[in-house]
Amino acid sequence: MSKSPALKITHRTGSYEIRVGQNLLDSVAELLSSIGAFGPVGIISNAAVNDLYGRPIREALNQADYVTRTILIPEGEEYKTLASAEQVMSALIAQGMERSGTILTLGGGVVTDLGGFVASILYRGVKLVHIPTTLLSMVDAAVGGKTGVNHTSGKNLIGSFYQPDLVIMDVKTLETLQARDRISGYAEMFKMGVIRDTSYLKFLVDHMDECLAVESGDILIQAITRSCELKAEVVEVDEKEADLRRILNFGHTLGHAIESTLGYGVVRHGEAVILGMYGAGWLSNQVGDLSMEDWDKLSTMLKRIPLELPLKSLNPEAIEMATRLDKKVANSQLNFVLLHRLGDAYMQTGIPTLMIKLAVDAIRSVWEGSE
Repeated sequence: MSKSPALKITHRTGSYEIRVGQNLLDSVAELLSSIGAFGPVGIISNAAVNDLYGRPIREALNQADYVTRTILIPEGEEYKTLASAEQVMSALIAQGMERSGTILTLGGGVVTDLGGFVASILYRGVKLVHIPTTLLSMVDAAVGGKTGVNHTSGKNLIGSFYQPDLVIMDVKTLETLQARDRISGYAEMFKMGVIRDTSYLKFLVDHMDECLAVESGDILIQAITRSCELKAEVVEVDEKEADLRRILNFGHTLGHAIESTLGYGVVRHGEAVILGMYGAGWLSNQVGDLSMEDWDKLSTMLKRIPLELPLKSLNPEAIEMATRLDKKVANSQLNFVLLHRLGDAYMQTGIPTLMIKLAVDAIRSVWEGSE
């Protein structure tokens, strides 16, 4: 795979660029100018990320005659709510944010999702720039135009489709991540290989150590770039998840249910998706047509990803109940993403309740010994 530091993503109403590389934060003002951003810049971040990167970004923007406003939100999935979005918008309006302004998200998935949602509804839509600072947000939340906040009934039940005007991915920001957060992002890249590109999947497996290493190098840049390319291919065909885009939810139905039942913060999103992919693969073999050969390959690869989680507390009944609140339920039927074969995903409805519980048992049987 060739190194591709800039990608052009085309969508229904236009296009935008994703820049991938090292030390890109040094060029933030120039990059904002390139998209015609000229009004106030509302930076949405959290305290930890702001302490690391906020000051140099503000200084660079101020030197380029941008007026900046910074709003900090608490860390944690539990703060990705409508109440938080309203508080952010109230603060921005009070600080003089304008219709000509730009929302700049600086942080991980919570900041990216919430900030994107704010940009989509504030003044009926303002310019949006994402600077994701976690591997997960680079390959997931920052690409594709999904924004949203959580509801007490489930994750991301409230949101909108709103494409950014620019995404800046500086892999140097990943060197401060904890190991679990690198694994969480790796899981989303792995998913793209499973559903779309087996050669990319092999690349990820062969280079797992480099992708999970503290130092971010060319291998990781290649992996991020290819993951974004694959996601872009899907989103360009189906921007608003009417058909093909639904395959991006592979592993997420069980994954979201595991997150909500164990509690946000107990398990990382990507960790839950790894478990969800195992459950979905098991179901693909048990109730679908995934061959035993492909299931053995997938399960072996998934078990190689290092995880240490409290899985004895997984409750099959509670998780099955949580899947009923999933966004993918339609006409009281749960749409589950399964595999015909590695690289070929599809939607399946009407998975029996018992099989979902058995899939959770299969997950527990593999990982509970790691506690």
